Amino acid sequence: MADARPATKITMSFEQDPIQIQIGNLSKGVMEDILSSVLDCQVNYSMDMVTELSLNIFDTGFMFAKNNYFKITTDVLYTTKSIDSSEFNADGTAKIQYITLKLEIAEVSVSQSQGYNPIWNVKCRTKAIQQMKRDKNPGAVSSSSGTAFARAAALKYGLKFIGEETSKSVKINKASGTTAADSLWSVLGDLAASAKFKIFEADGTLYFASMKWLLAKWGTTTLVFNAEKTDKNGKKIKTQVTRKFIPLVPGKAGKDFELLSLPEVTKSDNDPLEARGSATITRTNGTSLRPGMTVYLDGIPMFTGYYLIQSVDFEELTPNPVSISFITPERDPKDVVQLPIGPLFPATGDQIGPAILIPFLREGETRSVSSPPFPPYTVG
Repeated sequence: MADARPATKITMSFEQDPIQIQIGNLSKGVMEDILSSVLDCQVNYSMDMVTELSLNIFDTGFMFAKNNYFKITTDVLYTTKSIDSSEFNADGTAKIQYITLKLEIAEVSVSQSQGYNPIWNVKCRTKAIQQMKRDKNPGAVSSSSGTAFARAAALKYGLKFIGEETSKSVKINKASGTTAADSLWSVLGDLAASAKFKIFEADGTLYFASMKWLLAKWGTTTLVFNAEKTDKNGKKIKTQVTRKFIPLVPGKAGKDFELLSLPEVTKSDNDPLEARGSATITRTNGTSLRPGMTVYLDGIPMFTGYYLIQSVDFEELTPNPVSISFITPERDPKDVVQLPIGPLFPATGDQIGPAILIPFLREGETRSVSSPPFPPYTVG
């Protein structure tokens, strides 16, 4: 059973870099640090997939390959810069527990370096999710509802769980003829699709919820304000509303997540996603951003408002900034406000239209028109 919780406590000062990358066999307790051989390391979090770590590893004389380091399902430990807990001592030292993710190799390819030695590209994904994909007995997870099923599946594989309640029931297809049986992960995916939920994993937590439910629930800034809502009887009642978000705004309020350029944001007509965009942020705090968090965008007229982070990409071992993409919650087609048809105009805007040109083309002669059907067209 995979346990996605941190493996060890690492004691160090804040100046030290906690990044560690180890490859080996967790069951046998054999893990080797290969950070010194890693040329580059790309981290990707996404609302459409699981945590992925992409490594380019220099392999002197195929030494790693000969010892089966890059076999599919090989265990990988990735210690992040995200702090799970900390204890401060009187002498000024701190005992910090960083989040260590348990991954496994899911894809591998090899290419030649500038010399003889090869470079291996290794894509690692969350071990618990990879195990769910291989679990062909989803019926062993008992539950009373769809959300309870997702929660039980997460706990079985050592994942934390955050989810929205749904009345949708679980459907499991068994093997039949040439059709393979559903895996636990495919059952969870089908369940999320039927409930119009997103299902994704980040830092050892499985998220199972609609985008609307996630909006304004996760961020570094919290605002609480009074509001009014109408109950089922039409009576107005006072309530408190809480909004949590990451401020992507100009000035002092946005200094913790400083934008390095103007965000790119797009709207299109009659789209279930009202708006989407991307931004580049300094890595000081940017590496702590995760999909499912809410950002509040300001400073761009027409696009001010709350957005959900859809993906987060950054490189380890470099000072390069963090890239994020964000979207508004997806709307049901019935909730998309259709744009009005508006007044009708000639397709080309040319006032010398068919009523004048067609008779001329047929007779091959010039004719004067005393009362054209449109206002006269002026040729410059």
